[in-house]
Amino acid sequence: MNFSRTLATTKMTTTEPKTTLNSEKSQPYIHYIERPLKIVGCWDLFPNSDDERRLIFNEIYLGIVLFVLTYLPMVLTVHLYTEWLDVMSSLATLADSLPLIVSLIIVAYYALYRQDLYKLLSYMDKNFKHHSAMGLTNMTMEQSYVKARSFARIYTACTVFSVTMYATMPAIIHLWTKEPIQGWIYMDVTRSPFYEILFLISCVAQLYVGLAMGQFGVFFASNSILICGQLDLLCCSLRNARYTALLQHGVKHAALVATHASIQNDEENNYIYNVSEMKESEYHYDEKVNYPFVGSRTQFDIYSPEYDDATVTALRDCASLCQVVNQYKVMFERFVSPLLALRVVQVTLYLCTLLYAATEKFDMITVEYLAAVALDIFVYCYYGHQIILQADRVSTAAYQSMWHTMGVRPRRVLLNLLLANRRPVVVRAGRFLPMDLHTFVVIIKTSFSYYTLLVNVNEK
Repeated sequence: MNFSRTLATTKMTTTEPKTTLNSEKSQPYIHYIERPLKIVGCWDLFPNSDDERRLIFNEIYLGIVLFVLTYLPMVLTVHLYTEWLDVMSSLATLADSLPLIVSLIIVAYYALYRQDLYKLLSYMDKNFKHHSAMGLTNMTMEQSYVKARSFARIYTACTVFSVTMYATMPAIIHLWTKEPIQGWIYMDVTRSPFYEILFLISCVAQLYVGLAMGQFGVFFASNSILICGQLDLLCCSLRNARYTALLQHGVKHAALVATHASIQNDEENNYIYNVSEMKESEYHYDEKVNYPFVGSRTQFDIYSPEYDDATVTALRDCASLCQVVNQYKVMFERFVSPLLALRVVQVTLYLCTLLYAATEKFDMITVEYLAAVALDIFVYCYYGHQIILQADRVSTAAYQSMWHTMGVRPRRVLLNLLLANRRPVVVRAGRFLPMDLHTFVVIIKTSFSYYTLLVNVNEK
């Protein structure tokens, strides 16, 4: 009999999902983007170093990256100069220059504002919380961190694979069919070893182009996911503000679960990445709970004024977290806004020229390019839209924070918090164009409008 009970208990323990509530933050939130950014010169190989030799090495490597990225636009310029007929005939070559120019600008922008990048990520690591406030339901940033890291790895792998196929496919076809190499390499050199050297330089340049544009997308998406995760924590802490006050006054977590377990219905479909758990946490935000009388009371009156002071403190903590998120959004938008505007213009023009090329000569390669470019800008709009959605849910969490059980002072603090969050949290391109799904539709429509204009001009 005892053996059966032990076996049943073991099965329940093994099938129960693993909790992350008592885990600690072990590393920076966006450490996984550091190495790809170092490869493309957007991050110092030796950041924040005082060694003069390392500083010189950083500058030398950045100069090499900029030189290689400048090589392909120069080759395209020479090719256009020698083969120029008219704009419409050279439209495909002009379109090929757009990603090259944009990647060069991205690397140069990171080089100019590198200290702003370091300050941005340092602010995140110092001020973003890993745990929510101690409440009836609790959560951590573990899920949003895992999602951001997984997205970064998958997107980087896809970028490297695409660049590899794009750079090596002409050579593979040449070796397979014995026909002259045709494709993206514009050069007149045919003798060895000059041809091989130029080919390798072109391959490295394409790798830098792919990483520069791809890692900017990874940077934007990862930051958006982590901002949404922090907003998840804010909503959970705000919804649990009254319960936080009760727990700090010694009310047992099990007693709250027995009477107020319906909070899970309010939290359903209100979080994007993190998951709330109705389990007792050892942490209040990122500090371990150390109250000598925690868990000593089973009888309580949730309407009692004795909990109002602790409720005010809990709401002020939520307001501080809200201020951290808003400040980080401002810093993040200030850093990425110029590059977002550049990417929007580049993708709009690129989609237009690809559509025109598809009507002139329909092939699967052009269709694949169309899908890839549309997916690229969709990533920015989709994750920017998620920030808007989760920020709007802060007000909903405030309404579901058991405000009717609070006294006058906590209600005033809650009202001030609501008034402070009236403005939408939006990341804008060029400080005027919101990155959301509506903007994605606008980009597609604008590209199609430019495409019809090109067709009409060509017919005339």
